[in-house]
Amino acid sequence: MLLQFSTWPDVEAYLERSTGVIIPIGSMEQHGPNGLIGTDALCAEIIAREAGQQADILVGPTIAMGVAQFNLGFPGTVTMRAETVMAVIGDYVRSLMRHGFERFFFLNGHGGNIAPANAAFQDLYADQSFERDRGNQPGIRCRLRSWWEYENTNALRYELYGEWEGLHATPSEVAITQSGYPDQARNMAMEKPEKLADDYYRNFGGDKHYNADHHRRWFPDGRIGSDPSLATPEDGTRLIAAAVPEVIADYGKFLAED
Repeated sequence: MLLQFSTWPDVEAYLERSTGVIIPIGSMEQHGPNGLIGTDALCAEIIAREAGQQADILVGPTIAMGVAQFNLGFPGTVTMRAETVMAVIGDYVRSLMRHGFERFFFLNGHGGNIAPANAAFQDLYADQSFERDRGNQPGIRCRLRSWWEYENTNALRYELYGEWEGLHATPSEVAITQSGYPDQARNMAMEKPEKLADDYYRNFGGDKHYNADHHRRWFPDGRIGSDPSLATPEDGTRLIAAAVPEVIADYGKFLAED
């Protein structure tokens, strides 16, 4: 069930059986020579929509832009500041809270969103914690989970691509977009990139980057240790099939939390 294709009576009826929603969140940034600009948003959306269809879960409109200033050296990248992402998440949640939603599960496709999303959640909780005389009643709950975090899905990524999965413009995410949008696939041969040093993972993993000029200088074609030419639509279909049941199970546990 997609919120944008629902009527208000549809949502009112849904709230009688669930107060949970999945919200895809991604980024609008370069993904190497053959990756679509919207890859991060598309991956989260593809997986979320399939989970929603299989498990009768309402899926909200995708937050398609995230924190990606480090990719502004590449044409087409659109970024938001961290404070803007926090504000968007806060207003999104508060809007749905007004109608009775209580559990907000953000399915993430972009590492740069992790810190601002979790900070936004803390501000939302603070709004309730500062209220007096709530009687220690539970309030809303939010969770951010990146689609690649799940055990089976992550194992499949490395089974398919090994060390060439890399950190950005990865073959796994490109494969998912190829499966979801096969007519948009860009197939091209590429040389293997330089392997990333252990220090790089420690210092910059999770999209902890410097500014755009520095990033473009270090990674002139947009890839970070990855070989997205390995991606195929068939791989993407396998990755989606692995991720969806893990998302559904994780979402179910989230709803059931005391």
